[in-house]
Amino acid sequence: MNCIDAIEGVFKCAINRFHRFYEDENRDDSVYVRYVKSTLDGLEDFIQSNSELQLIDVKTLRKVIYDYAIEKWLTSFHEDIQRDTLPEDAPANKESEAYYRYYFDYIYNKGMYPR
Repeated sequence: MNCIDAIEGVFKCAINRFHRFYEDENRDDSVYVRYVKSTLDGLEDFIQSNSELQLIDVKTLRKVIYDYAIEKWLTSFHEDIQRDTLPEDAPANKESEAYYRYYFDYIYNKGMYPR
């Protein structure tokens, strides 16, 4: 296994663990998304502070982990639709996936979603 695969695997495992906590305990989207951002910031800090890793394209690696985290989160959304456990005011049709991606990105970039 090469170095980049190992780093990617470790960070995906961290996302998996927190996602499991999110599903079992918390279900607070803002906490999950902020955790993802914090994890990705940590990934970037780790790579930048280790000169032997400077050849790694941190932007690409960050996008891979980000995409992984949002897909896990959207999978939960789709499972909630199938179980009919979404809040009453939550959109639950195919077009709403674009909204939920926007919602995730908004929290990721701003820290909170306006209520």
